[in-house]
Amino acid sequence: MVENKKINYKPIMKIRLLLLVVWFNVIGFLVVECVPSVKEALILATTVKPETFTELYFEDHLSLPNKVTLFKEDNFKFTIHNLENKDMIYI
Repeated sequence: MVENKKINYKPIMKIRLLLLVVWFNVIGFLVVECVPSVKEALILATTVKPETFTELYFEDHLSLPNKVTLFKEDNFKFTIHNLENKDMIYI
């Protein structure tokens, strides 16, 4: 007579899981490398870009006029601090 042996499925399940992970990695790599828009989207989603802006400081801000009168010239000084990471032309 042939006796029924109990099969241990744990190693088989581990191998299947490993093969599934490898398969997903290979497919993901191929999609990212072969489709430029996916690669660009992935780079944009995972890259931290520094915020760019320009600061404007009024010198002696307490003496700025409270009201602006039409055709009347008012003088004041200000400083621009460029944090745009590139040269800017301010009009």
